[in-house]
Amino acid sequence: MIITAKDKININEDFKVEAGPGAGKTEFLVNHIKSIIDNSERLSNSRKIACITYTNIAVETILKRVGKNASNMIEVTTIHSFLYKNVVKPYCSFIPEEYELFAKKVKGHDDLYISSKYIREWFEDGDFSGLKHPNSKNQILGFPAMTQALQSWLLSMKCTFNNETLTFECENTKAVGYDKDNKPIRLNKKNLEVLSSKIIDLKRIYWRKGKLDHNDVLYFSYVLIDQYPFILEILRAKFPYMFIDEYQDTNPIQSYILDQIRKKETVVGVIGDKAQSIYAFQGANPHLFESFNTGDSCHYTINNNYRCSNKIIKLLNDIREDIIQESTEEKNCGEVVIYVGDRIKAYKKACEECQGGTVTSLSRDNITSNAMKKEIDNHNLNKKLLDQFNMDDSNNKRRDYILSFIGAIELAQNGNIKESIKKIEWIFRNENDPKKVALFSLSKILAFYEKYCDKSLMDFYNLISNALESSLPKVTRGAPKIFYENVSYKEIAICINITEDSSNHVTIHKAKGAEFDAVFIVDSKYLKKFLIEPDLNRNEEHRVFYVALSRARDRLFIQLDELKPSEEKAIKHRYPYLIFDRV
Repeated sequence: MIITAKDKININEDFKVEAGPGAGKTEFLVNHIKSIIDNSERLSNSRKIACITYTNIAVETILKRVGKNASNMIEVTTIHSFLYKNVVKPYCSFIPEEYELFAKKVKGHDDLYISSKYIREWFEDGDFSGLKHPNSKNQILGFPAMTQALQSWLLSMKCTFNNETLTFECENTKAVGYDKDNKPIRLNKKNLEVLSSKIIDLKRIYWRKGKLDHNDVLYFSYVLIDQYPFILEILRAKFPYMFIDEYQDTNPIQSYILDQIRKKETVVGVIGDKAQSIYAFQGANPHLFESFNTGDSCHYTINNNYRCSNKIIKLLNDIREDIIQESTEEKNCGEVVIYVGDRIKAYKKACEECQGGTVTSLSRDNITSNAMKKEIDNHNLNKKLLDQFNMDDSNNKRRDYILSFIGAIELAQNGNIKESIKKIEWIFRNENDPKKVALFSLSKILAFYEKYCDKSLMDFYNLISNALESSLPKVTRGAPKIFYENVSYKEIAICINITEDSSNHVTIHKAKGAEFDAVFIVDSKYLKKFLIEPDLNRNEEHRVFYVALSRARDRLFIQLDELKPSEEKAIKHRYPYLIFDRV
């Protein structure tokens, strides 16, 4: 059934709403919540509406639109925060002893953090005799030779739920470490099997200290609900209504829990768009949205687009087949332009076209996004530079010190002082007030930014060593000296991921849920294929670019490094209204 964001639906029935970008999903959800608050007899001081979304920005937006007077009738939160507050924290003492969770020490949950200290403890406590060193027939692979590879592998960990089996799995099967002779050590299939069978032992080291990450929240939520069904009864009693925004980003564990809740009493509604499902690396599965069944009478579609200009809407409609969007007003703000050539020159030309207006560049990965900030062209991007750094400088302490400081500096340059301090606080952990010393040290180094930002890594290291009177070993010879002298500070800086970004250059994933007057999409491996033959159903990379296109309100620029005549012909055939310009 076709509806608009302003239409009212039955407040006491489960529903599913499909809506493309700019359709007013948040407006619909807020209106529905207000309708329930005004008309439902199922709410009270102890019975609220649960509204679950996927970013803290979305939480703030919904709370602001609902209004202060109604905010005490609704709990708006992210899925991990909701499960932690309502399942894990109140019932963590019920978690079976086999998991060894120190419940009294649990003080919250955070991003996945892999410590070399805990890896060492993991190896010392466990039997890893099955690990064989790939560079030696007889040597057992152990700590510390594999620290780098293990950290890389473990950082790809996620909690999975397949065929009713709950496990922790690591996706990165190409993790690399380096032995004492700087020879690369790759985790082979047999090693991965041994390590995978022992992940739960590593998790127990964290749990014994009361440390939980987002994966653990999902894991223990399932364990608790599965073993103690009374928790579901309490959730149903507390939340007679439960709505999930961006449901296409739901993973199987979240979907399972929701299905258990909606079996009786609680009214459940989901809103989403399978064409914008771009979080497979977090376990999201767009088919879960498709399989959410409410019956035809409660399955709605919003096909308006309040955001984009007419030309951009036409492009979006020519890319997808299931929802054809309609413009809510005549917005003929400009053409959609494809620039072919150097990305920095193309971006500057786009800025000129917008006559001083802000143009936001969207990139597929962090390195490209950071390079756009520093105006580094794609020919100078080495996406494996950190791996090279690990190989050429085997001094872990020195390398970690430098990378932490560069990350802190770039965060501070981006205005995020709080996260910046966190990045280097560990360096001063033996001081009486590590946070204060970290702030002082960072301020001191930032004052010299112009002296090292365009210089070599050696210049930066010498400056930071002298300014902070560091006791780190000098770089005097061999592979470290060659690396430090031939790689610039800027080249390393663009390889470091900045989690919070307020600049005009961000990744597509970070831009999800946002909108901008003018968008400049930077070329990457799959962009041309997406334009020539889009496949939103089966190809997540294509969905990523669809999300990027749909962030633009008025102007849209697409940059391609190069374009063959046959490729240009195919694109023009599919979208004859696009403008091409070579720079």
